[in-house]
Amino acid sequence: MIDIKNDIDYETEIFFQMEIVGQKISNSSFDHCNFSGCDFSESEFIACRFIECEFKDCNFNVTKLTGSRLLESRFENCKLTGINWTSLSWTGITVSAPMTFESCDLSFSVFHSLSLPGLIITNGKAWNADFEDCDLTHAKFTNTDLKDARFNRTKLNMCDFSEATNYYIDPNSNSMVGASFSFPEVINLLAAFDINVKGPL
Repeated sequence: MIDIKNDIDYETEIFFQMEIVGQKISNSSFDHCNFSGCDFSESEFIACRFIECEFKDCNFNVTKLTGSRLLESRFENCKLTGINWTSLSWTGITVSAPMTFESCDLSFSVFHSLSLPGLIITNGKAWNADFEDCDLTHAKFTNTDLKDARFNRTKLNMCDFSEATNYYIDPNSNSMVGASFSFPEVINLLAAFDINVKGPL
């Protein structure tokens, strides 16, 4: 099994069922690597780079990504709870959808003030996630549970909320031109107006 160490460049490596819990990894880069069934909970990646990597069935519970960079990386069925995504290095990143999350748990994550147009979060959960002041233009939240997620002064133009559930988004404090929603959850958008909706839903 390949070990992950500091100051190492990894290319096209496969990391399978690796456990690095509560440890620190710094200044390493991962280019086109595949991570499957790995546990990185409570660890910290400092100034690391992940370029076009894939993560499947991995545990990143309260993992820190201090000064690290993620480019065109994909997460599937991963636990990514309590991560402060603002601690990453976003300088110079202009690509659309730097991260894709499929069937992941992003609850209690912080994305505050990040520019992430085209972000993809589908078929997952993002309870209590902080999306305030973000640019999420053209993002996808399809079939995602957004219970208590925070949207305020957020750019949601052309976003896809099809089949998303439990969201509260105030149309008065967010930009939502061309965004898509599904019935009956779209009724949640009226909650900010303190009105009564009569008739069958």
